[in-house]
Amino acid sequence: MAKRVISAGVMSLALACSSAAARGDALPQTIAVDPVVLHDGSARGMTVRVSYPAAGRALPLLILSHGNRLSRGDYQPLVTALVRDGYVVVQPDHGDASVDGFAPATPQPDDVWRTRVEQIRWLADHPAAIPSLVPALRGRIDAKRIAVVGHSFGGQTAALAMGATIAEPGSDTRKTYAIPGIRAAVLLAPPGHDAGLTAEWKKRAPYLKLDWTTMRGPVLTVIGMEDRTPLTDQGPEWHADPYRLGPRAGAHCLMRLAGVGHYLGGIDGPLRPPAGDATPERQARVIGATIAFLDAALDRRTGAAGEWPRLRADTECR
Repeated sequence: MAKRVISAGVMSLALACSSAAARGDALPQTIAVDPVVLHDGSARGMTVRVSYPAAGRALPLLILSHGNRLSRGDYQPLVTALVRDGYVVVQPDHGDASVDGFAPATPQPDDVWRTRVEQIRWLADHPAAIPSLVPALRGRIDAKRIAVVGHSFGGQTAALAMGATIAEPGSDTRKTYAIPGIRAAVLLAPPGHDAGLTAEWKKRAPYLKLDWTTMRGPVLTVIGMEDRTPLTDQGPEWHADPYRLGPRAGAHCLMRLAGVGHYLGGIDGPLRPPAGDATPERQARVIGATIAFLDAALDRRTGAAGEWPRLRADTECR
């Protein structure tokens, strides 16, 4: 099958900014509450950032899983666009999160891959916990519309939430961590199959042995064709494995973006490497496709959802 690579001329994005911004109208007001500590049964609780629109009801819940050594404070261009589209965005700090931008002082827990998805499960199972601590959201969250977005290591977390199975380190037994309450997922630059890891990373990351054939849709995987991670020598296509090695049917799509690196044109802002990766156009394409896909998958009647059929035609789907 021929590969479809999205170039700068294919997608315009007034999606993330909305047509209101193009007309010079005021954008919807966004509010963030940080930190919020949820009592999830862990020793220290779960620290999250909650972002939401100032107005509106029946707001879908979006859980955003950060990459390794990033944190709840990252991905603000993506978060702002999602909130302006009407999402409540919850960003948990996982066990490998940075602290004020600095790497954790302690070694990464061996089971962080598991605790990550367990945090996502708790959030999906307890949507009422958010308005209990953020009163402005009382009666405003639509608990039947929950989705997850994960970047990099967070892409693996999101894949597990959607039913991919994992061979747990030290065991050949495969286990599922599927979360039925999550209706859709976007995997942004996720890790590929463990067989593609370098020898060093096979030792360092024994938790990357996933089987995506059990991953239910709808799932959109987005990769950059200049994403050259040190984890693999297979090049950018390694990040397409969740789609390429996933189910042969069931609302799965892959979007390849020309000229784009691991941070996909600026989803975490313009300063992430490689230099020159982030541009307003690339950032807009990724964010716009993410919102259009999620809105359509969650049956939202929005302008972005109406754009998804056109965008889908320029992606590889099954």
